[in-house]
Amino acid sequence: MTYPATPLAQGYTKESRKTEPASGSLPVFFVLLLGMALMALGLILPLRALYFYQAFPGSWVEHWLLLPTHLLFPHQPLVSSRHPLDNQALHNVPLNWHDLLLLGGGLALVCLLYLLALRALPPLISYRFILLSTAFLGFILVLYPALTSQDVFSYITYARIGVIYHLNPLTTLPIAISHDPIYQYIFWTTQPSAYGPTWIACTSLLQWLALQLHHSSVWSMVLLLRLFGLTMHLGATILLWSSSGLALAPQEAPSPRLRLVRLTATLALAWNPLLLLEACVNAHNDATILFLIMLACWLLFHWQRRQQLPWLLAATLVLALAACLKITFIVIFPGLLLFLLAREERRPFWQRLRLPAAMLLAYAGCIVLLYWPFWQHGAVLRLFQVNPSASMARNTPYEFLVHLYATIAQIRLIQIDPNTGSYPEIIAHAIASLLFVLAYGSLCLYTLRRPASIRSLPALFGWMALAWLLFCFVGSTWFWPWYLVSWVGLSLLVLASDKSWQSLLRSRAFAVTTAFTAFCMLSIYAGYVWGMERTGLPFFPGLQISWLRGLWGWSFLLLLIPLMLAQRRRQRTWSTLAAPPLPLASRGQGRDPQRQGRLPVS
Repeated sequence: MTYPATPLAQGYTKESRKTEPASGSLPVFFVLLLGMALMALGLILPLRALYFYQAFPGSWVEHWLLLPTHLLFPHQPLVSSRHPLDNQALHNVPLNWHDLLLLGGGLALVCLLYLLALRALPPLISYRFILLSTAFLGFILVLYPALTSQDVFSYITYARIGVIYHLNPLTTLPIAISHDPIYQYIFWTTQPSAYGPTWIACTSLLQWLALQLHHSSVWSMVLLLRLFGLTMHLGATILLWSSSGLALAPQEAPSPRLRLVRLTATLALAWNPLLLLEACVNAHNDATILFLIMLACWLLFHWQRRQQLPWLLAATLVLALAACLKITFIVIFPGLLLFLLAREERRPFWQRLRLPAAMLLAYAGCIVLLYWPFWQHGAVLRLFQVNPSASMARNTPYEFLVHLYATIAQIRLIQIDPNTGSYPEIIAHAIASLLFVLAYGSLCLYTLRRPASIRSLPALFGWMALAWLLFCFVGSTWFWPWYLVSWVGLSLLVLASDKSWQSLLRSRAFAVTTAFTAFCMLSIYAGYVWGMERTGLPFFPGLQISWLRGLWGWSFLLLLIPLMLAQRRRQRTWSTLAAPPLPLASRGQGRDPQRQGRLPVS
């Protein structure tokens, strides 16, 4: 089969490149193939042996969406409307190895097709094709009858607390509305919202819209949140494409090579199985955080081109909105301050501080103003006392080390209360916090001493990505796959906008590492299924296999770190070879002090 000439082989104008359709039938075939793989995965998730969650409980929609799974697995029990974490529900259905293999195979197939798409499709597709195909795949995921996380029910709970009951979601416990239909589907009933005013505003607006449409049911809000997540994912994709174009110098003409780089990065973000599933199935707010961060990056590119203060101020306020959605994202903002300091290195120190100080004041002021209506005499700070992420160890190497210690010491891990971890977990959290402070402080000090390392916008985005990765891997004992969504987006933006990293996008190693990262993160969910059987390691029977999920989930670093180091080494080699030779008159000056501008010695 022969395909028509690709955009790389033609001299298209800027306008024609935007509307150029996909070349040949291979891209359409890939979309249909990936869509069928996602449909197959959607038929597997409702199996009750996998202990996932019902997406549209108590609705006619659920009945019709579960019908294909009923036909495919006629004798298998499916996910029920009862809370999956109920002890009785957990022990009613034993672990089915067949179902577990189906889940792993479905995830592997989706990630494999994603890998092949990254290698084969970029020269054959257009930007418009990416958007349309992503919307198509997203709608398939929106109609999944099962969830792998029940956080969406917590989002709905806090939205109903604010819109229907007119209470403060940041201080009111869900148990206060125990008579509401949503209450039976949530797990964390004794803690207020862990998310800030930005997310409360988004979910409250959706809840108000549902009420205006005369839909007060739980399933209607799940559908709206999933569609909202798909919209945020498409928005982040659009911003990545636009930002990578703005990264070009004003006098630089777009080339086929740069267009291929942009298409590869955009496709890697748009079709990423981890990002798609967390945005369109679990409706996690990290898709919204990614959109806000990409919007801030887009505004910074405009500021760099126009050098107008409102663009920089807008980017600062958008980063404040992201921090007011999930407060831990405050760790990425100091990178912007260091970037502003590095740009004004030649000025006196007190003059260099004026612009960063103004942005810091705007950032802090925005956070204070957004939290002020919910402050309630400091009651909002109670969240830090009951938040499980402050004392529990889940899906991290710390979890494995805690259980390894408990197994060797032959002690039993006992939680103080449902919201607080055991004593070894509390110690592990303190150690993780100390290690993160040291690592994060070292990163900031290194950047202060070497301002050239953060003088460009791609370097700033790389700093932000590294800071967030350090927090997730080093500083947090509580981790879930969706936490990595923002890191994936920032990393792809760096690869698309930094010329020294663009060559990595078309390498086989990049495609393998990206797909493997998505598979490792998504397979964490299978680790919980394995844990129901309490299977021990062959060489260490007291240690359950499920406690390895944190090590396995982060095993993608074994591919990522060597890839980054190899690319950095390649950059240094090329920069050395490309450096112009020194003039003859200046050679050897480092060896002879008399030639370094000094008077000859008599």
